[in-house]
Amino acid sequence: MGRKKIQIQRITDERNKQVTFTKRKFGLMKKAYELSVLCDCEIALIIFNHANKLFQYASTDMDKVLLKYTEYNEPHESRTNADIIETLRKKGFNGCDSPEPDGEDSIDQSPLNDDKFRKTTEDLDVLFKRYGVTRFPCTFKF
Repeated sequence: MGRKKIQIQRITDERNKQVTFTKRKFGLMKKAYELSVLCDCEIALIIFNHANKLFQYASTDMDKVLLKYTEYNEPHESRTNADIIETLRKKGFNGCDSPEPDGEDSIDQSPLNDDKFRKTTEDLDVLFKRYGVTRFPCTFKF
């Protein structure tokens, strides 16, 4: 079953905005965790919501990653919303959430991947508990 594409625009309904923020924040933190594990990289994710409340995720120690960032003097990639919008327009996306799946992110369903998924989920639970993040129940069927 495919997912419906949505227009990326500001959500005006406060309840919907909060629900979307919470779900997408969790998804972003999960992706950051997966990227750090799969690619052996350090990640620091800082989010301030509309009420100026801080949420953070760090693959190692946040202070160490931020110190490394402030001391980094080499040229590096730095992108803004405007950069992302321009890139998407050049690629022909019309403001929808994401392109059609290209198969690269498809998941093989095997017992090995199920075990790997369970282990990753358990690791995420430990990390989110440590940082005080509420986890939503998993909706995947095994």
